[in-house]
Amino acid sequence: MICLVQVENSGDFSTDIMPLGLLHVGSALKNVGFDVRIIHCTEKQIEATSAGIVKEKPLFVGFSVMTGPQTLHSALLSEAIRRSDETIPIVWGGIHPSLVPQQCLGEDYIDFVVVGEGEETAIDLARMLDHTKSFDSIPGLGYKSRGTVRLNAPRPFIENLDNDKYRLRFDLLDVPSYFTRLRSFSRVVAYKTSRGCPYQCAFCYNQRFNRGRWRAKSPDRVIEEIGFLKREYGIDAVCFYDDTFFVNKKRAVEILAGIAIPAKTDIRIDLVDETLLQRLKEFGVFDLLIGVESGSDRILNLLGKKITCEDIKKAVKLLAKYDLRVGYSAITGLPTEKPEELKKTIEMLLWIHKVHRNKTITVGPYLPYPGTALYEIALAEGFEPPGTTKGWGIMDRWSPMLRLPWAKSDDLYWIREYLKFLNYRLPLLDMVAEFRLKRQFLQLPYDARLVDFLLRRTLNGSYMGKCLRSIHSRLKV
Repeated sequence: MICLVQVENSGDFSTDIMPLGLLHVGSALKNVGFDVRIIHCTEKQIEATSAGIVKEKPLFVGFSVMTGPQTLHSALLSEAIRRSDETIPIVWGGIHPSLVPQQCLGEDYIDFVVVGEGEETAIDLARMLDHTKSFDSIPGLGYKSRGTVRLNAPRPFIENLDNDKYRLRFDLLDVPSYFTRLRSFSRVVAYKTSRGCPYQCAFCYNQRFNRGRWRAKSPDRVIEEIGFLKREYGIDAVCFYDDTFFVNKKRAVEILAGIAIPAKTDIRIDLVDETLLQRLKEFGVFDLLIGVESGSDRILNLLGKKITCEDIKKAVKLLAKYDLRVGYSAITGLPTEKPEELKKTIEMLLWIHKVHRNKTITVGPYLPYPGTALYEIALAEGFEPPGTTKGWGIMDRWSPMLRLPWAKSDDLYWIREYLKFLNYRLPLLDMVAEFRLKRQFLQLPYDARLVDFLLRRTLNGSYMGKCLRSIHSRLKV
């Protein structure tokens, strides 16, 4: 038995999304004959999860770990397992150990790290643990030998994602438990058609993790697997979690036409055009995610986005014309960002709010990912990397505790909160947000605290909406 684990933060909705990384690695292991159990839990279940794993006596426990709160929670679960049974090998894979493998291997509770893609490395490691104990011949593996950290040669990328060796085994998961509600759909699941990204955004971990490479399943394989999910589980929509879906527009259009089911996906600003948007409407694409990132041309250039503010405005107008629902996102608190450049980003987002009403706006502070081009600038600007694996748990862009030495972190937090007001489509909140943001008046944010309190009274926000509409009616705004 091999246990594959992903620990989520109970404060968000990550446990509603299928752990696609574990599904891919687990499927590869199962396809060559290993017994696999996928465990998807929150930090509140660490002790119970540890007890269950120790009882199983697995060949190894493999963690999928993203930099941020997941790093801390995975460390705590790893420690709990180690305390209970020192003989169970603990393996970390995913984004974080691929970025800082040596630091991870410096921890007593981590025995191995998988750098990069995990399927083949996990298979090789499982076979070695099952028979011999020699690890120096396994590409992509980091381990300890007599107290010394060793990193083997990188493993080549998987080029043929259609290979039956990597066919997904959805029976490893309780698929219906991952049905989510989006818009008018109630049986939406996550799916990934490709890996990596050919673009060179200076802030993105893909620079290091996928080294600028993009590889994809064929349209036929994607249509086949989504067709299986439709027949077997009755899904009514799909959410694509590719790093970037429209790298090959012809392929993307073929997939959207072939799956015959509504979809949510991402798109880059510079890939938006009228012909494509017409097709997306025809295919029933009900949500698009777009990274605007900044309202400053200098910052856009610093980020390596290869777009301008004029490109953003042109794309937004087209998206508004076709009334496609879009989730726009931006980054604040970037190293070397000047106050006037932050102001330009806010102005751009307020402009988007006026031009394209069928949208949401999400803003979060920059997170310094090791190995990226912007990380070196962050270090020069005073960022001090955490000295322990647990320390990376503070790297949560949604937490008010995140601190960036060059930015006013409290201001960034409240800018984000007031921009969220624009998503409720209430004139009263629009007025408050615009007043606060245009003047950078972020002191005494009692109004934002009230909205947050009302939102927390109910998961879907209906109570908040009822209260705010009542206030709005009384004030006759």
